[in-house]
Amino acid sequence: MNRTPNFPRDRRGVALPLALFTLVIVAVMITAVFYVGRLEQRMGYNSLASTQAFEAAEAGVAAVLSNWNSSTYNALASGTTLTLPSAAVGSNAVYTASLQRLNSNLFLIQVEGRFLVGGEAITRRQVGRLVRFDPPDLDPEAAVASRQTLEVAGTASINGSDSVPPAWGAYCPSPGATAPGIRDSVGTITVTAPCTVPSCITGNPPVKADSTVTDASFHSWGNLTFEDMAAMANKTISGSVGGIQATVDPGPGGACRTTDATNWGDPLNPGAPCGNYFPIIYAPGDVTLTDGWGQGILLVEGDLTIAGPVTFYGAVMVKGSVQATNGNLFGALTINSSTGTPTSIGGTATMIYSRCVLARVATGAAPPSALRERSWVQLY
Repeated sequence: MNRTPNFPRDRRGVALPLALFTLVIVAVMITAVFYVGRLEQRMGYNSLASTQAFEAAEAGVAAVLSNWNSSTYNALASGTTLTLPSAAVGSNAVYTASLQRLNSNLFLIQVEGRFLVGGEAITRRQVGRLVRFDPPDLDPEAAVASRQTLEVAGTASINGSDSVPPAWGAYCPSPGATAPGIRDSVGTITVTAPCTVPSCITGNPPVKADSTVTDASFHSWGNLTFEDMAAMANKTISGSVGGIQATVDPGPGGACRTTDATNWGDPLNPGAPCGNYFPIIYAPGDVTLTDGWGQGILLVEGDLTIAGPVTFYGAVMVKGSVQATNGNLFGALTINSSTGTPTSIGGTATMIYSRCVLARVATGAAPPSALRERSWVQLY
């Protein structure tokens, strides 16, 4: 009897499942690759967003320091916190800064940087920086300190009695001890009639010869030099300057217009919007003042001429000589030149010593600087 051979079972149809299985594996692998790539992209994007938020916070700290508003920030009471307006950095990052006065010498700047998508913050970084307020020592211990022979004439007045300016009573302590009218390296003063030492120059003593008054005495003012303060100047002037006066924005509650070249604060109205504005004014050469009023620190590389009714409250530091036939100064005048044209103070010019003015100007004019060590911290 014939029998059918026992051949292996028919294996047709295996290729299709195997192909499908292979396609599934490949699809899974491709999906995994895309997932990992997407994840890496998101991680990179998040890292970029975090970095931009951090850089925005750093930019905010730099902006607060470089745009320090002395008239507002220096007047903050200890423990007071001031929140500053937000600002954009690029197209997607913003920062918000706050300033807290910790004590009379220290401020804390805190800045939060945010990276925005569709107006919503997706990452935030915050940094803080401690800055120290270190005002210059502007007191030359006399109404006028100099290194050259001075001529005082006419009805001029140099008064070493510590004085509180009119309208400054609420801002000043009681006057202190009387200082010399003139503190000079040699003590040689030329007085021309009708001026006499008792009538034109008063103080304790009226004229003090002080050999310790040298060039170095006019170079360093506490931790700041003449050049340091010149570099921080808010205004630069030259030639003939007049029309000096405080200016404010129009309307009720107008702010002090500190960007105006001839706005040097308002010493006559200390409670007004510009009453706390004490600019540093720098003249890189000779300068002549003709009229107006202001306050702050006036630095003159060349000669200073006061030829009109100018009222200035603060410290006037001159490397050249001074020719004054008019004007009123509350604070102190220092004259560093020991050669060239002698200084002449005559006419109706008055120089009145005031410790309060010098201290208030120093506090109001100088910006703080970051601590040299451990001043920076990343808060989150």
